Amino acid sequence: MAHSIITVATMKGGSGKSTLASCLAVHWQLHGRRAAIVDADPQSTLARLAAREKALGGVPVIKDATDDAYKWAQRLVGDYDTVVIDTPGFRSRATLACLGVSDFVLVPVKPSPFDVDRTLDTLDVLIKGVSGRQPTFRCVLTQTTRDSVIAKHIRAELVDAGFPVLDSEMTNRVVYAEAALWGATPSLMDKKGPAAREIAAIADEITRICQSTGQTKKAASA
Repeated sequence: MAHSIITVATMKGGSGKSTLASCLAVHWQLHGRRAAIVDADPQSTLARLAAREKALGGVPVIKDATDDAYKWAQRLVGDYDTVVIDTPGFRSRATLACLGVSDFVLVPVKPSPFDVDRTLDTLDVLIKGVSGRQPTFRCVLTQTTRDSVIAKHIRAELVDAGFPVLDSEMTNRVVYAEAALWGATPSLMDKKGPAAREIAAIADEITRICQSTGQTKKAASA
């Protein structure tokens, strides 16, 4: 996966967006990819985590909740392999601008009909394109209960509607909140634990998609 800007975005709060953004950045950092985070969310969740004891494993966090937050990602992507942007949990100019410079967009979805309804707003923006671009995107189910009926139903509903969904999921585990107390992620606390493994699965799936998309674009321009 070449130098990439990966944005985690949804116009619905409480979806696990910031948790997902931090976990992916830390995972890539631990596996040899220089990662940085742009915290464009006014709640500054990741900037606060980076100030705690484990400091997100040394992943740098740039806090900028202005409409120009995307410019940080553009500057950083030359010095880092992956820049992860955590966006506001609502529709904003900052979110739209970040989507416009992204190579890949991850849309977290809680397995709830209410969350799916609000997620459709985000997906509609991505499908129509932003700033003349249509970034590659995937939905990812978060805070799921393994093998639950509702998670399976929501996944099927998204797929039937034609929205791409990652095979991997982020299940509802207390270790995410426990790790955050120390400014860490599960990958830093127990790299062989089940939460770290599911983060790795999500990260690996994103990497494969980005590599495949990059090869397709090269072939199209040849």
